[in-house]
Amino acid sequence: MIDAAIDAPPPNVTITSTVDSTRFVTREHMLASGEMQISGEPFAEAMGRVLTGYSRNLVPSDVYIDGPHGVYGVDLAGFSTAVESYEYSKQPMNMLAFESGAGTDLASNALGGGLATTIEHYAVGANSFGRWVFHAGTWPSANAIGDVNPTGAGSGADNPLGWPGIRPTAHVFASFDPTIDPTSAETLQCSIASDDNPNEQGGALVSGDYECSCVSLGLRDRATQIDPTITPGADGFTTWKYALWTINYMQIMHDGLNQAVDSVADADLAQVGSAGNTVGGAGGTWLGSSDIEGFQAAMFVLMMNARADDWLLRLATTDGAALSGFSSLQAALAYDYAAPVRWFPGKLAVTEGPLRFSISAGDPELFDMLGVLLGYATAYALGDPDNRDVGGSQPVLAYFDGDPFEADDGMADGEPTLHDRALGMIRVAVIDLDRRQTSHGVFVDTVGGHTISAPAAAYSVIALRVVLRATSSQLELYSNNLPDTAVGRTPLDALPIHYPGAPTLTFSQRVSQLVRAHADLLMKLTTEDGHAYAGWDLDADAPTTMDDTLDAHTAAVRGLFASYLATGDTRYRDRAIAVFDRMDKVFYDVDARVWGATPAPVTDVTYTPLRFALLQSTLRDVYELVASRPGYEALEPVLESRVGRLDKLVLNGWDDRDRDKHVSWPGECTNVTAGLPRGGLQMAERTLTGETGRLVDEIGGNMGPPTSDRESDCVPEIDDAHLPAALAESVTFHVVRQ
Repeated sequence: MIDAAIDAPPPNVTITSTVDSTRFVTREHMLASGEMQISGEPFAEAMGRVLTGYSRNLVPSDVYIDGPHGVYGVDLAGFSTAVESYEYSKQPMNMLAFESGAGTDLASNALGGGLATTIEHYAVGANSFGRWVFHAGTWPSANAIGDVNPTGAGSGADNPLGWPGIRPTAHVFASFDPTIDPTSAETLQCSIASDDNPNEQGGALVSGDYECSCVSLGLRDRATQIDPTITPGADGFTTWKYALWTINYMQIMHDGLNQAVDSVADADLAQVGSAGNTVGGAGGTWLGSSDIEGFQAAMFVLMMNARADDWLLRLATTDGAALSGFSSLQAALAYDYAAPVRWFPGKLAVTEGPLRFSISAGDPELFDMLGVLLGYATAYALGDPDNRDVGGSQPVLAYFDGDPFEADDGMADGEPTLHDRALGMIRVAVIDLDRRQTSHGVFVDTVGGHTISAPAAAYSVIALRVVLRATSSQLELYSNNLPDTAVGRTPLDALPIHYPGAPTLTFSQRVSQLVRAHADLLMKLTTEDGHAYAGWDLDADAPTTMDDTLDAHTAAVRGLFASYLATGDTRYRDRAIAVFDRMDKVFYDVDARVWGATPAPVTDVTYTPLRFALLQSTLRDVYELVASRPGYEALEPVLESRVGRLDKLVLNGWDDRDRDKHVSWPGECTNVTAGLPRGGLQMAERTLTGETGRLVDEIGGNMGPPTSDRESDCVPEIDDAHLPAALAESVTFHVVRQ
């Protein structure tokens, strides 16, 4: 394994960076956001950190408060995962769903009718009505909490839906220019709340007005900035992200002070979220983990339902030219290998006013359909009453008891529920992939092709594993580190698939076969001494190229560990360790402390959201599945050093040149433009990572003057960057050695 030496004396190496493109590419960004969430709080906990030891308010940041005596220490790995990676993954999701307008209007969807009334109802259930959500067409004045607005600033005309400026989307656009012009004002005296930072507990900061009002967060010139195209991949990976975070938001309920409520008496559960309820006391018990998050969780469920309803009933095709859809949800659930082929097109052009869709690319890419599988398998767990830890838990059942969402009987019988819509999306996606995008028994990148890339092979195992875990009621949030148990009968197994030559084969049995086929393909894509190939030509039964790349190695490690967890076969784990060993020796530039896309030493290395996600998740998997094993303890500090450096350099754009673990601002920031550090892959940040626009000392409570980078971490506030808290399309880091 890797050398246990962490920090040699610093050589004279300087790293700067150039943003190649700020464009928001939704599919890749949301894949990265999902991985960054898993590499956030749960990874910090796996590294032994207690999450209450971190404060996003404290200046300087990167501090861990350890133990009962409040010992402060710099903790780059812990802070960059527990706070930054975690919250950086959340904010672009909110931007897509609620703020930017970079998608189709939810009100135009078949399930989006009466949206203002729906939003108010969701807000009442989460106890956010009168705090952040108000009667449509009004704006609060002298509010007691949340959006305080002491001077009465704002106009009811800017609040057509209830949350000022909210722009809920159904389908997200495939890409767009994310330039925005957020306000720098603080006239609303906004103080947001979350399960991590409850408003009434004295832990929240006064934020910029944009945290309570989305009015200034829309795209600067939407018509010229958007690519009015939707894809199953952009929707799919966004659904994965929505579902991951919604499961997180529904782990607990909360009371009138945003304090956690784990459970209530069964007889009281139907009253949770009811206006004026007194469950648990005078403050009542409310949906979700906090006032804001409980409301957003309901909105995410509506959005996941809305897009699935569209894809299944209106946006499928039989010929790649015309849209038709299945005749009913039950028809989609009954789709099998003997039925006429019907699939989700690769790209749909969007025309607005009125909303219309037309096919611009008939066939989807493999990665598109893997996003659909990941997204709707994860979403299924929320609607699955047989999943004791997710859909069958009290906090989730409180949402799916008929109000605000329909309960399900647990069968695949075409009810208008998240449960059955998710099953429909899963079934159609798996069967179409198997019928239209396979060669020699495994998936291929494009319909009619005969090659598959290493990342696609890896995520095939990952997505299919999630399908099996979800449909067998075993999927939990972040539970990923033990081999899976046997898959019992799933709801989709009650419906025959009529697989050619195997009339009794069930849906879950076929998915299990596909998992093993792709796991074995990953063994072909790698060698015993740790080489990994970028792709495989199935016709030639040979690598597509002999190029030596970081992405091939990270994808192989990620996929092989998933193969081990899906099957329990230790051959896959052992091969993953061999590939990581070689990857560390070949691609890690020790002097620059940077991973090169090609073998080290490197002069320039470009990072994209996908490259970052593959590398960060690889380090996470090695830590959790190898370093935690007896005999590998020496790996832990080495991997923590690697993780902290990766996150801080690539995300924040901070090159700790003197290796003192403190930012020399702005001199150590890799990209300073017109005197303003511009971050790394992360383009800007907001309150949830400590960027409020003013210097605030959490201990002394003193508010300072306006600032563009409150914590001096090299990532500017969104109103200075004129960009959202999101990842760039690509950033190139330049290594200069003297």
